[in-house]
Amino acid sequence: MIIFSTSVAGSNRISIESRASEIAKAHGKTLRIINLVDQMLEVAKGLNKELTPKTLLHLDKKVLDVIKLNALHKINDMIKRDAGIDYIIDGHTAFWWKNGPINLLDMSDFKELKPDFFITVIATANELEKTFGKVDWRGESIDMHELLIWSELEIYTADLISKTLGKENYLIGLGEDPLTLYNLIYNRDMIKVYISFAMTSSKDVKYRNLQRFLKRLKKIAIVFDPRSVDLSTYKNYKNDSKIMQTAANQTVRRDYHLIDQSDIVVVHLSNLVYSSGVDSERMHAHSVGKKVFLYFPFDRYSPFTPYFVDKMYNKEEALLAKVRQVAAEMHKK
Repeated sequence: MIIFSTSVAGSNRISIESRASEIAKAHGKTLRIINLVDQMLEVAKGLNKELTPKTLLHLDKKVLDVIKLNALHKINDMIKRDAGIDYIIDGHTAFWWKNGPINLLDMSDFKELKPDFFITVIATANELEKTFGKVDWRGESIDMHELLIWSELEIYTADLISKTLGKENYLIGLGEDPLTLYNLIYNRDMIKVYISFAMTSSKDVKYRNLQRFLKRLKKIAIVFDPRSVDLSTYKNYKNDSKIMQTAANQTVRRDYHLIDQSDIVVVHLSNLVYSSGVDSERMHAHSVGKKVFLYFPFDRYSPFTPYFVDKMYNKEEALLAKVRQVAAEMHKK
């Protein structure tokens, strides 16, 4: 199994990948992580020992392409030599450099790597700001708005390449349960579920009910949790600023992407808190043909409540049974 992992620089994706690797080890499997930029740097130092990750992009694009190809050949040789080992290859589909994009990998590169699927690891603006507040990137400061655009560029390019190759590109929030990534690699026939709920109730007692429900759901499904990347941190930025507007819009697009990469959507409403996010998510899911199942343990509700829902349940056990049924039907197909 080969997974290509892309993300904006500074996302610290190794944290979730290494924990997924530990789960694999506990199950008697070997999941190795290779960093493409490190391999490129090793090749490049044959030309110039002074090069660093920060100065690699100063090279002429044609020279950079030659270095990249040599690094890819090394990685391929490594994969062929070590049969029975699974790999996550960390790289970038593109860079945001001097206020504009530079593509690093193209279709021919991925035809050689032959990844089984792609992942794009997402970090919040706050997380990126912490990283780049300490790192002297490119020998100069980098604007946070540029980082957000670069993050969007990585998603867009990975989506474009993966679809052309007939593969999937899964968004993975930096705070996602590493079990989700492990199951994507080793239990890909499991049903994929997006869990939707009111974020505003995160400190409510009923929120603990959601936590217990998620533990049960994760035993039968690969679950994508919107809390895995807290894009609500856009609220920390000045109203109507470019950073706030960009981060806020990304919040919506990324939740929609998580829905699109799921098989079904489960809405968990254990308290009567209005959420425009939940309403929007179930409408989007309904519009793209996803089954939407709602947990709603109340007797009275508006006619709008079940309108964008395939079925409502007032018992969690009944909803979980439905997920198992849909999973079994999918498996037969």
